[in-house]
Amino acid sequence: MSAKNVVTIVCRALAVYLLFWFLSDLTYLPSHLFALWHHKNGLGTQIGTTYWRDSERISLVFLLLRMVVLFFAVQWFYRSGPALQGYFLASSGEETAPN
Repeated sequence: MSAKNVVTIVCRALAVYLLFWFLSDLTYLPSHLFALWHHKNGLGTQIGTTYWRDSERISLVFLLLRMVVLFFAVQWFYRSGPALQGYFLASSGEETAPN
């Protein structure tokens, strides 16, 4: 088995791992949306309500950001293009080079 094939297999295994991580985060999305909706429609403008609403908003934004990054990382690792192969293969080639 060539080194390129090994890099492709490892990259695809990482892609599958990241895909399951993305799907796991996707299952948390409804609860974050519901919590934000609950605190946004709270009665009055108490400090606690404002705090929880802002906290849920920040949490939702970072969840969405993580999901977007994971989505693109899955695609990048699955394709295992020349950039990834060059990165993984260059490090192994330098270690075996004689001084």
